Amino acid sequence: MASKVRDILQRPRGLIGRSILVVAAIVFVQLAASVAFYQAIDRQTLREDHARRIAELLVVGDRVSRLAQADLDQVMTSRYLEAEIVGAPPQAPSQARAQTGEADAIVRYVRQWEPGLAMRPLRLWSEDQSDGGRDLVGAMGLQDGRWLTFRSRHFPRPWPIALRAVATTLAFSLACVALGAYALRQLGEPLRRLAEAAGRVGEGPPQPVAVEGPPDLAELGRAFNDMQQRITGLIEDQARAMEALSHDLRTPLARLKLASDYVEPEDIRAMVGGNVDELEEMLRSLSAWLRAQHAASTAEPVDLPALIRAVIARWPKLARYEGPKSLTVATHREPLEQALIRLVDNAVRFGGKAKVRLVADDPESPEGPRIEVLDQGPGLTDEVLARIYEPFFRGDAARARDTGGFGLGIPTAERLLKRFGGRLSIANRDGGGVTASVWPPVGEA
Repeated sequence: MASKVRDILQRPRGLIGRSILVVAAIVFVQLAASVAFYQAIDRQTLREDHARRIAELLVVGDRVSRLAQADLDQVMTSRYLEAEIVGAPPQAPSQARAQTGEADAIVRYVRQWEPGLAMRPLRLWSEDQSDGGRDLVGAMGLQDGRWLTFRSRHFPRPWPIALRAVATTLAFSLACVALGAYALRQLGEPLRRLAEAAGRVGEGPPQPVAVEGPPDLAELGRAFNDMQQRITGLIEDQARAMEALSHDLRTPLARLKLASDYVEPEDIRAMVGGNVDELEEMLRSLSAWLRAQHAASTAEPVDLPALIRAVIARWPKLARYEGPKSLTVATHREPLEQALIRLVDNAVRFGGKAKVRLVADDPESPEGPRIEVLDQGPGLTDEVLARIYEPFFRGDAARARDTGGFGLGIPTAERLLKRFGGRLSIANRDGGGVTASVWPPVGEA
């Protein structure tokens, strides 16, 4: 159930990312539309502006040309405009004739601005210059048969003005995207905390999440805290019920043990006594596994080498220690000790011998000191490794059943370590054997 809740709560992270992408896509679509809009407006404005200027030029030029005394070249020519009266109309270059769309539009506007020029022959085209600029060139037939020619230097393109508008829009759009991303991130922060808390459900004491954010998220936080309390209560009730049952079973088992002393013949008595002992051991293992679910502990300074030596003293000839003489850390003594007892017992039981190695400073592991329990067995298959933490699963199906154990040693060790923030990892070792790596739970003493 906790895994399903965690999966559901982890979706908002991807949802927030997709929401940001949607906002960014909308903003950039709007940006593209704005660019096209600004360009169209710019082009229309420039056409009308040039049409008005050219219309004024042509009207004035036509009037000046009727004054024989006037020198039109001097009257009409300026820094940006060259005007001249010629006998024959100039011819547009072939490249300019192929690109007459803009010029034709200006001609139409000129005739709209000055209807008196509608019957006059008028030609316009643009010519690209070597310096990257563009000139607007044109000619209009006069009443006396001559032609008024003109050249507007560096005829402005629509893009410079549009680019300024685009830059402004782009800056505004990026600011909107940044603000939207920040708002979505702040909105998703409670969901991320819920996802992290969901991943810890069942691995330690319940940790209520802060009830904050919009009403819907606050209600979700309250519902999650209530659910976490109910799950914890159900687990504790189940564990207490099983502990009470196992405790009550010890009395009839003790009676069976006592009665087995009067059973004849000898082999039947031994069989009954052995079965009773096995049931008692099973009940002890089950009780330890259940108590690990709701065990309590306080962190304290612990000398890890001394703790390891005390553990392996149970197997004086089968387990040895390798590592520094002293290393004190703040950790949970009782859970760590019980976990190491089960791991060393498992290594001795199935590997013959065990070596416990303390790695005080591993540059590849930023999690602190690491305790390794190594056995000399044949190793485990991939299937067994995948199920090694399952309660009641025995990884020695191919071994003799007289190795003992009920498949609760490693699950109990993992539960004890994870409850207080530690970690257990089991893997095959190159050359044979299994390594159980323990990162002790760290606390503040």
